[in-house]
Amino acid sequence: MPFSLHKFYITTAILTLLSFILTPLSFAAADNLKNQVENKNQELFVIEQKIKETQGNLQETQTQSQSIEGEVNRLGKNINQLNLGIRSAEISIDKLGLEINSINSDITDIERDITDKNASLMDILREIQFQDNESVFLTLLKSRNLSESIDSMQTLLELNNQLQIESNNLKILRDNLNEKRVGRTAKKNEVELQNQNFKYRKAIVEDQTQERQRLLSLTRQQAGEYSRELSKLEEQRAEIEKEIEDIERRLADALDPNTLPTGQINLPLRLSGLISKFITQGYGRTAFAGRAYKSGFHNGLDFGTPSGTPIFSSEEGTVAAIGDQDRFCYRGAYGKFIVIKHEDGLTTLYAHLSRPLVSVGQKVNRGDLIGYSGNSGFSTGPHLHFTIYASQTFYMGASRYCGPMPFGAPLNPFDYLPSSG
Repeated sequence: MPFSLHKFYITTAILTLLSFILTPLSFAAADNLKNQVENKNQELFVIEQKIKETQGNLQETQTQSQSIEGEVNRLGKNINQLNLGIRSAEISIDKLGLEINSINSDITDIERDITDKNASLMDILREIQFQDNESVFLTLLKSRNLSESIDSMQTLLELNNQLQIESNNLKILRDNLNEKRVGRTAKKNEVELQNQNFKYRKAIVEDQTQERQRLLSLTRQQAGEYSRELSKLEEQRAEIEKEIEDIERRLADALDPNTLPTGQINLPLRLSGLISKFITQGYGRTAFAGRAYKSGFHNGLDFGTPSGTPIFSSEEGTVAAIGDQDRFCYRGAYGKFIVIKHEDGLTTLYAHLSRPLVSVGQKVNRGDLIGYSGNSGFSTGPHLHFTIYASQTFYMGASRYCGPMPFGAPLNPFDYLPSSG
């Protein structure tokens, strides 16, 4: 056996032996990380269950908010839900850190394997070059018999086969390395989002705590006036709903169907599975709209989401309007909202927010974080109200009852949204 080939086999054997020696340590470290990630998953599950419980409690509390005591109670439960969301963000950040460490470890292992494979390939190539440097005739002359000649040529064939195998293995390793790096980038982006969630949920808690303390500090006379104002809400809401429906019906009637845009936009939330599971009220003449709205018509989709849920732009566009209608008709309309005008002929409304993060005129990309869901305006519980307008009909107008109001011809969101998250 030529010396270089002998060296190759010895090197391969040593590397194999080392892999058996080091593997138990790698497995132990991997198992430890896996256990830590699983523990974080369990913590997140418990928190998510508590958040779901508070979501139901908030919807029940909403019907009791026609007094100052009801509003204080609602705000207290909303703050509790947000604090659970803050804890969820903390756990998610810890979990993502562990997952990134695991990916980093995998990347280190793969890079080491690639280095080893490259070294093996170089040994094989050198041996093939040594074998090819001798002609078949010289190989026959140097061989003591025909059997030895056949063995030499068989060795060359085996080396070529080994080269092919090692080359394929190297390609698999490199593809795996690229996948791990893409996965790591995605995890790092998720860490950035969770850090933002942590920061802004704390700010929302501070806002709502101040509002709750303000209500608690009202004098008896002030509290009485506040309760009387709340009692007028039902009549005011009905007038606001009728105003919106009358204007938007006229805009829709005047809209040429041939000018409607086509295509698809993203969901404003990151949901897993069929979006119908998350919709608490559909589009059009829904049963709830028939009971709760004078118009009987709902111009968008309602997604049941805990306060502080991240909201994302459905498509690239420009922020056309932001507002807080609670300043003009407390708990009577859209509350805090954002409107984005897109280049595809659609305009989207995101309402009942706890905190917008964008400003008028700002350019946004599809999937950009624009705000957080909440319970502002006329809301039966924390949720996101999402409306799609035909852009040529959209405008901000002065409401007779509630300050600046977004108006437009509403389109059926199901014609433009994907069926799953």
